[in-house]
Amino acid sequence: MEKTNTIPKVFLPEVLENSLYVGSVFGFYHPDTDIYNILAWDDNSRDRYSGMDISYLGEIYQDQDAINSEETTLVGIRREGGLYFYVGDTAYKKEHYNLIQNIFSRNTGILETDWMLNKTVLISGCGSVGSLVALELAKSGVGNFVLVDNDILNFHNICRHQCSIRDVGEYKVNAVRERILEINPYANVIVYKTILELLPKEVFDEHFKSEALIISCADSRESDNYASQLASIYTIPFVSIGFWERAFAGEVFYFIPAENMPCYECSIGTGEGYSSRQSANHRIYTTQESLDNVNFEPGISVDINFVTTIAIKLILDLLNRNNPNYTIRLLDYLTQFTLICNTNNPKIGGTLAEIFSHPLQVTRSIMVTHQKPCPPCKYGG
Repeated sequence: MEKTNTIPKVFLPEVLENSLYVGSVFGFYHPDTDIYNILAWDDNSRDRYSGMDISYLGEIYQDQDAINSEETTLVGIRREGGLYFYVGDTAYKKEHYNLIQNIFSRNTGILETDWMLNKTVLISGCGSVGSLVALELAKSGVGNFVLVDNDILNFHNICRHQCSIRDVGEYKVNAVRERILEINPYANVIVYKTILELLPKEVFDEHFKSEALIISCADSRESDNYASQLASIYTIPFVSIGFWERAFAGEVFYFIPAENMPCYECSIGTGEGYSSRQSANHRIYTTQESLDNVNFEPGISVDINFVTTIAIKLILDLLNRNNPNYTIRLLDYLTQFTLICNTNNPKIGGTLAEIFSHPLQVTRSIMVTHQKPCPPCKYGG
């Protein structure tokens, strides 16, 4: 294969350069550019990349002067003055990287890495919505994830999910965990192969600290209500992301208990009078052999992603609302309950689509209030 890069190169972790390590190194080799990307070496670093199918690249030796011109794998030699790399008698240029600093360097001035790495998000539901939320928050620098879902990835999920065919047959939480770690191998990702309602109290006690936020991406108003009640109990922010039939529209709800806002149950309850969101459980409709008789249609990926991306912007605002160096994007603009329209064409959304005056409409007119009494948000006594 013709190589387009005229300078053979090794991407080298700073910590490996500065250590005394000798032995095998692992990562990826790209023959068309002649670049080696060293990711792992000892057991701890290899465990971090356990889901990425990294390859053996070569060996690092101590004070070996002779270069074997017949060698076809990467050879690192520690001499006085540094670590040098060769393949055969060809010397390779080193380019150091610090994983956390380099991954999030382009966020500088927009998101503070140290601030985000301390945040924890619990994501209930790791389907098309939850997987996108998880990966975008990983790219934004969130350091701690709690993933909750008992569903298994199937072929019909692939056209909407952030994971791929290689993950079919795997629990969604495990597949999403691996994708998060491919973005940030230092992220702390805990998975629970169950539904939120079945988790023991000890789980919430452990993870719901002051830097936490709970996100409900399940296909059930009942699950949203339960998650909102947890937010009330632990005084942490809550966000719900839901979709109407065929994802022609969606809804985003947020709740900050510390600011005496109405909770999900108090504001929306079953949703009567507010929306046409289906209270369908994704663990039912995505595991049927035939979708022909299912009333709820999930919609296409681009429609799901549009609504979800707006919610993610709101989540970033909530995670950074007390950060004096952060500029709020949507939190001061959106109301607590927001409808987001992909299309107002009745051919897709039916008669309900006509409530929107134009495609891509984001409402700011719906106001939710406390209902008396409302025990979950401690209103009314």
